[in-house]
Amino acid sequence: MPADRKSSKKYTDRHASKTADIKRALVHRARIRKNYFKLLKEEGRPDPQETQQEQQQQVEPKKKPVNFAERAQLAKQRKEEARAQKLQQVKEKREKLELKKKEREMKKAGFSKHTRTGQPLMGPRINNLLDKIRNDMKEDK
Repeated sequence: MPADRKSSKKYTDRHASKTADIKRALVHRARIRKNYFKLLKEEGRPDPQETQQEQQQQVEPKKKPVNFAERAQLAKQRKEEARAQKLQQVKEKREKLELKKKEREMKKAGFSKHTRTGQPLMGPRINNLLDKIRNDMKEDK
């Protein structure tokens, strides 16, 4: 019986050990980062975080408050853009479906051909299989 308790305890402590591992890794990363910035400061180099924040502040000009009419116009413009984009996606999808339908019809026409004796032509069927293999090879690459 004691062996069962040890094995069950081992499984229940996984969560605690995983949490401890994550905590240890975070502390280690923070310590390394702190030492790195300390070294930069001692060498007299600028702190990369501070320079990045300064660049962001320089790039972002202060925006003036927008009145109701301008906000309404912006919202309307965004809705129009979203609507146009959705219409474009629907149009592309329809074109793609039409193209697929035409391809299927072409294949069907090729498969329905027969010889004089009534045997199906194997050329189109073999070409279809070869095309499938080529497409699979392209997707794998």
